Amino acid sequence: MNVRTFIWNMRGFGQEGRRRQLIDYLRDEDVDIVGLQETIRQDFSISELESLSRHKFLWHWLPSMGHSGGILLGAKEDTFEIVDMDRGEFFVSMSLTQRRSNLRWEVIIVYGPADHRRSAEFLAELRSKVERCPTPVV
Repeated sequence: MNVRTFIWNMRGFGQEGRRRQLIDYLRDEDVDIVGLQETIRQDFSISELESLSRHKFLWHWLPSMGHSGGILLGAKEDTFEIVDMDRGEFFVSMSLTQRRSNLRWEVIIVYGPADHRRSAEFLAELRSKVERCPTPVV
């Protein structure tokens, strides 16, 4: 079974044109996993998340810091059982079991710091996260 994944640095979830593009793409392409970087949002309402797709998704996010950052990760519940969710300063992840194949794996969406003085901290967090994963990681 193919898993359709969409990852996008959208530079602002609040912009109507970009959100409309996202909705159209998710619906036209029947996406199973969506990862959005740079949402520039602190929070999301259930109704706005439900309006993104005609399918039911489970969502997990990392709030933005001011006018940068923010990650939103969603997985289609018909396709996956969501076993666990995690987040750090630079990532959001879900441990998923694909319902048809019973394959378990971890999907991680990252958003690195613009300040390259924090690169070592970013890479150390990702390394630690991946080392803790008992399953394959994407």
